[in-house]
Amino acid sequence: MKIKNQQFGEIEFNKNSILKFENGIFGFEELKEFVLFDSKEKIFHWLCSISEPEIIFPLFLMKAIDKDYPSEGKTEAFGVVTLNSDPTKISINLKAPIYINSQDKQGKQVILDNSK
Repeated sequence: MKIKNQQFGEIEFNKNSILKFENGIFGFEELKEFVLFDSKEKIFHWLCSISEPEIIFPLFLMKAIDKDYPSEGKTEAFGVVTLNSDPTKISINLKAPIYINSQDKQGKQVILDNSK
C-alpha cells in the first residue's frame, strides 16, 4: 500500500502494519488508522495518518529518555515531539504519551496523572 505526503513523498507500507487507534489522538479523534515508520537517522519515529497523510506526528521512544519508563510486553511508549528550527525549542510531551502495541497493532494516547 502507498500514501503520499509533502514532507516524505511516497510512503510504502504493508497492510498488516496499520495501527488502529480506537479513540484517535487528542485533537485528531476522527483519525483512527496510522502507520509508524523510522526516520533515516533512527532518532525519530513518524506516526502518519492513513486517511489524511499530511497529518504526521514525530515521536520519540520514551525508553531512550528513561530506560525504566513503564511498558508492557509488546507495548512501547512514545512521546510526541514538537519540532522547531531552533533546537533549544524542541520539546517532548511527557504528559500524554502514545502507547503502541506492535503485536496487536493497537495504539492509544493516554494523559498521565503524575509529575514524571
